[in-house]
Amino acid sequence: MERERLLQSNISNDLKIIVKEQISIKSEWRMTGIFAGIGLAIIFGMFYDNLWFLSVLFLCVATYHAVRYATEYREYSSKHKAVMKAINRADISVSLVRFSHISEEIIYEPHRHGVLRNGRMHRTKTVKYFCFDSGLRWRVPPVSTHYVWSKDYYISTQGLDNISVPGNEFYFISLQGYPDISYIYPCKQFVFEGIKK
Repeated sequence: MERERLLQSNISNDLKIIVKEQISIKSEWRMTGIFAGIGLAIIFGMFYDNLWFLSVLFLCVATYHAVRYATEYREYSSKHKAVMKAINRADISVSLVRFSHISEEIIYEPHRHGVLRNGRMHRTKTVKYFCFDSGLRWRVPPVSTHYVWSKDYYISTQGLDNISVPGNEFYFISLQGYPDISYIYPCKQFVFEGIKK
């Protein structure tokens, strides 16, 4: 089977997916707090005259989340610019790692699950990690297809699970200075020019 060359543009596209997902995670629960606080304040203000103080309380909660969102957005905006410059400059670190196992962990990450009106807020989320013998872990992003740029080796998350056998080698590519921004590539399908396998 012929392996496909990993180009810098391919890696950049995948790392940008990870950055986009991190932005979504950070903003989702703050926005939910804002809208929930405003909605509850309106409900208590309109329908419960003797519980007006709850309306004020929920407005305070919404205001708190709005102020925190604005502050975090400003901080994250400058970090985001630095991250995007690093991705465009190809400031990456490449390691050849041996696959060990897949693990699932329940982490604290407030998020909305479901459609807008029927969606519910959850405080925890089950996330999947690919674990390697070196101790590195890669959090699987919630995408339907990995390597969409590839002509032959685009694959679903389930497919990636299926081809990941203990002992298989992967390229673990991360952004220098930002180890949580990373992606993995199976060596059986891809070849990276900088590392001899």
